[in-house]
Amino acid sequence: MSKEIYLIRHAQSEANVALDLDNPTFYYDAKITSIGKNQALDAKLKLKDINFDLMLCSPLTRTLQTFSLIFPDQINNAIILPLIREHLDHSCDVGRQPVMLQKEFPHFNFNNLKEFWWNNDIPINEKAINREALEELDKRVLNFKNWIENRPEKKIAVVSHGTFISRITNYFLDNCEIKLWHSDNG
Repeated sequence: MSKEIYLIRHAQSEANVALDLDNPTFYYDAKITSIGKNQALDAKLKLKDINFDLMLCSPLTRTLQTFSLIFPDQINNAIILPLIREHLDHSCDVGRQPVMLQKEFPHFNFNNLKEFWWNNDIPINEKAINREALEELDKRVLNFKNWIENRPEKKIAVVSHGTFISRITNYFLDNCEIKLWHSDNG
């Protein structure tokens, strides 16, 4: 039986509406906007009748906030998976240490995160934008596909990011858009 993976792009973030994505004052690990909150609540309605076997979420704040609004009763069941983070290309794609995330999102489990998860676990200045090559992103996407194939679950929700998802689907989703992907279709 084919696996059904619901790829969900995060809700609109402050970075999505920014004029300068690399402005270090505002956009590191950007939060969602009020429009984004409404988008997530709309997505919640679209997904409310689906019983997922597995729930995955990127560790960036905008995806954690989106997940919290779409799946408020499933936070304890979520697997925070750094593999599905966004392509590191701008300040908004720089993450935060697990200890900081745990303070803001106490109901998620960040035990599997290393300190520099957004930089392939390599320590750097925490505000550095150490851009990730597209080849590295594509390796992560392939690792994710293999990871999914080795899981027993059949109905999977993935709250992730536009560029990451586009490398799977060849389509760039709008904020909170949902794309059903069957893992056996490549």
